[in-house]
Amino acid sequence: MGFGWIVIACACAALVALLILVAPIRVELEYRRSGTDEIQASVRALYGLVRLRWTGSPSEMKRRPRRRRDERSRQSEDSVDAAPRRARSLRAWRVFMQRAMHVLDRMARHVHVDELRLEARMGAGESVRTGMLVGMSYALIYTLLGWLTSRVRMHRVPTVSIAPAFQEALLTVYAKSIVRIRTGHVIAAGLRLLTAWKRRAS
Repeated sequence: MGFGWIVIACACAALVALLILVAPIRVELEYRRSGTDEIQASVRALYGLVRLRWTGSPSEMKRRPRRRRDERSRQSEDSVDAAPRRARSLRAWRVFMQRAMHVLDRMARHVHVDELRLEARMGAGESVRTGMLVGMSYALIYTLLGWLTSRVRMHRVPTVSIAPAFQEALLTVYAKSIVRIRTGHVIAAGLRLLTAWKRRAS
């Protein structure tokens, strides 16, 4: 009888683990620029049991005070072996970034994009310059979308709309994206990134 309960408990634990791994994570991002920048992000995971929301602006992140380096760190940087140590550190970071990009590229195959929208209104204060600016913006955006489409799964055609303001010098932007990915793929990518971080000096 005891062995039967152990089997049932193991089966229930395996079922719960499987449900967690296949649970989708839904991330919604919105960006607005109209005089000031505003970013809104919301995350929904574990079938709605976990909900996170964040609102902020890039200017707030830039205003964060930087930590002051003490005299000991300055002396270590000015020492004789500071240059070789910095070279090793840069080499380790380069190796880590290469491995991290490989991990993220593998994870991108499992990313589902449900919505991707960009609306903008821009002007350079003069008709010819505004036309050139809008044309260059369209070319750049569709080049990036082509690169992105080859790496993630698009479920809708991205929407891009740029309205010219011929007699004004302005830039207003609204962008929104909704992406989904299974929890198991995020965990696997996190473990690979952790392994790459530990091996960055090897």
